[in-house]
Amino acid sequence: MSVEELQKVVTEADAKIEEAIIALQKRRDDLASRFKEALTKDQSSQVDLEYLQSFLEEPYVMIPKYGNEWWVIVPKWLKLQVGYLDHSTQSYNIFIVNKYVKWLSEIPSELEEKLKFPESLPLKVYDNMLLTGEQLQERAWQKYNHFLSRREGKDRIRIKQGFEFKLIAQLIEDGSLPFMAKPIAPEDLRPWSDSGSLKYAEICKTKNIQEIQDRAWQEFTQRGAMGIFWAFGTGKSLFGHRIIASVKGPHLVIVPTLTLKEQWLERLPIFNPSAKNEVTVETYHAYDKVVRKPWSVVLFDECQHLPAPTFIKLSTIQAKYRIGFSGSPFREDGRENYIFALTGFPIGMSWSDLLKLRIIHVPQFRVYVLPDRRAKDRKLDELMRLPLKTIVFCDSLDYGEEISKRLEIPFVYGETRERLDIIRNSQACVVSRVGDEGLSDLKLERIVEVAFLFGSRMQESQRFGRLMHSERKTQHVILMTRSEYEAYQKRLLAITQRGFKLELIEEVA
Repeated sequence: MSVEELQKVVTEADAKIEEAIIALQKRRDDLASRFKEALTKDQSSQVDLEYLQSFLEEPYVMIPKYGNEWWVIVPKWLKLQVGYLDHSTQSYNIFIVNKYVKWLSEIPSELEEKLKFPESLPLKVYDNMLLTGEQLQERAWQKYNHFLSRREGKDRIRIKQGFEFKLIAQLIEDGSLPFMAKPIAPEDLRPWSDSGSLKYAEICKTKNIQEIQDRAWQEFTQRGAMGIFWAFGTGKSLFGHRIIASVKGPHLVIVPTLTLKEQWLERLPIFNPSAKNEVTVETYHAYDKVVRKPWSVVLFDECQHLPAPTFIKLSTIQAKYRIGFSGSPFREDGRENYIFALTGFPIGMSWSDLLKLRIIHVPQFRVYVLPDRRAKDRKLDELMRLPLKTIVFCDSLDYGEEISKRLEIPFVYGETRERLDIIRNSQACVVSRVGDEGLSDLKLERIVEVAFLFGSRMQESQRFGRLMHSERKTQHVILMTRSEYEAYQKRLLAITQRGFKLELIEEVA
């Protein structure tokens, strides 16, 4: 391209940018005029129009919460999604923003400039050492000495035995990502050339996820330890099969439920016919079975479970490389920092980007608020007259058994064998908490929740996430009594915080 041609391209680009700026200014001015017109119709209005222009330029409020967290209060008419939605009023959304949000999705630049997260120390953890550099060694020693044993040289400090992950978690809490990249060694890589690679490519093309899969693979080969926090239905476990195929074993896959274990074992011959015998799949309760063997890669599926006191010792398993998957990287006990600490470099993707790329399809969300349990039963019976492929989620075993008998449909719970076959081959079935995570059914059309884990946003995310694997139009219906809605409506924030519309229908006796 000649200099003249390049100048022409730049000039045309400048003109387009100027046109866009003018258009945005016009939209803002039009909105201001409409506000003024509406407000001046009421001569008794107490609105001071002098401040209207400044409101339109900054239509949100930021309030310090505690530590490194803020509330960001946004009018509902402004489609701004930032952080985790804490609660809503009739007119406002109140978000919580912290340092984790920045790692997982985009924060609007004007907000990021104002939040001013405290600067963190550029420290790294590697091979049981805290790498400080000469200038920061004393400062790091003073701040983190309860995790440290002794200085070694002028630029590093030995970490106390057994304290490495605790130190990493504290550094993450303080705003640092202290991971040292450990690229996959060339001798550990191999080509993926069996029939599984063709199936993988076909699914990536169909779901339009090849680009994000390739990007994640490049990151993993350069870093060696990573957490992938994509939305449901974007191919997290599919990416796990790519790792199994492309990195020499042995591999360990850790899952939260026997249902998910069954699903991994079912898919291994499909995606990894050549490597399936190198893979061990166990639940988070199987520490004693796997701790004595060294692994090439350990994959923590639904890694939000890993920080639990019962499971955290799994992080000490001997493995060259590690990766964690989660579509809901938060915990009710607030130990989110350990989710990142125990997996590695976090990779996320904003929901708006996923929707623009048409990678995920949003269900229709509806909540029925009903007077009592009997009204809930009647509404369920009414819904089930529409013959959609349905999972009825019910945490209560007694209630689940009652629904199963009344509707004459199977009930899948902890003691059920061949769970996946029953769920896939049934037009409708009742499923307990064992189906919350990882379950994938491409023909699923509807989920109805009748009993649930109180206000758990994580469970709500997991349950509507089952629909995002489907190839069909889907519905997510939640049945709550009035008392349940008043006590547990917090779980619904898992839906609205992602910008999804939620239809609320209140019925009286």
